[in-house]
Amino acid sequence: MRRTDNHSAAGPIISLQHASDGRVTKFLIVSADGTSGRGSRGLSLYWFLTCFHGRRAVKVVSTADLRSGSYSADIVFVGLPSEVREDDLAQVRYRQLVLFDYQDTVKAWLDEDREFLRGMTNRYLKVWGEPGWPTEWKWGVLPIRRQVRLPLYLRYLRLKSRFGARPRVRVWDVSFLGTPTGLGVGSQRVQWLREIRGAGDGVRFWGGLVVPESYYQHLDAHGVDTTGLTYDGGRVSFNKFFDMMLMSKAVLTPMGNARWSYRHYEAIYAGAIPVSCDMRRTTTLIPLPLDGMVHVPDGASVLPSIAEALALPVKSPGVREANVAFLEQYLEYGDYSRRKPALMELFLAQF
Repeated sequence: MRRTDNHSAAGPIISLQHASDGRVTKFLIVSADGTSGRGSRGLSLYWFLTCFHGRRAVKVVSTADLRSGSYSADIVFVGLPSEVREDDLAQVRYRQLVLFDYQDTVKAWLDEDREFLRGMTNRYLKVWGEPGWPTEWKWGVLPIRRQVRLPLYLRYLRLKSRFGARPRVRVWDVSFLGTPTGLGVGSQRVQWLREIRGAGDGVRFWGGLVVPESYYQHLDAHGVDTTGLTYDGGRVSFNKFFDMMLMSKAVLTPMGNARWSYRHYEAIYAGAIPVSCDMRRTTTLIPLPLDGMVHVPDGASVLPSIAEALALPVKSPGVREANVAFLEQYLEYGDYSRRKPALMELFLAQF
């Protein structure tokens, strides 16, 4: 097995012209074991890499695949949790080994049988990063799971505007629709909605908590009462969900199981000001326009921040457009694009 810790110190050990044989590639992704969802197993990373490098440059294999042959790659990504054994990697030739996981918990998913990985790499990727995480790892950030419907709907709205459709009127001060996740951190979502409901008509609000019937027992176990906080308008399609953000001056982006949320990007593309959990020290692969958002310190009331968000477009005319333009440095209609290579450059700069 060949390993080089410094990615720039040596030339590539393989040539991409041989990638079609299925064994030699630029990026090799060993999918995570025991997780639900294709994205969490590594396909989110796969689609991101193929967008910029093409499918011939990226291969996804299972742990079982490693045991049935040998592979060569520039960078090998091993998804966690994993059942990979040390001898499974013995025939893999690579320049760098990188661990990754899409779980929304701050934990290195290494059981006793996987401790050998610590001796092979200190690089660990998660969807977001925060100060204070264990210093034994060199933390990096992953591409997020794409919301396929967003770029489609944005293109549809752009087409409608060309045919004279008027922008929607922002009749709501603030909106939010989501599940009451994040109970382990006091459920910022529940706390904020209680404050907004308590403000009465002082805040024109659309939305509420969406609580599956099977989830109420979980809430009861945590002593969470959602009375008066739920959304009872039935199933909401993505188009309606996004339309409500288009009709909102601000959108709540509270903490869930983690600080990051795809809602940050959706709100910005809808032209709303994100009223966010404090993201000023949080790292994400797609940077956020931090000055065009309102950050609520942990444990603080959300009502003053809503007032600040409503005043921001008056104090800083053009902030909504500037927020979208900031994201469009890295995205195209909210999606990855080979025409926007800056995002891939940020990703590779981590190695």
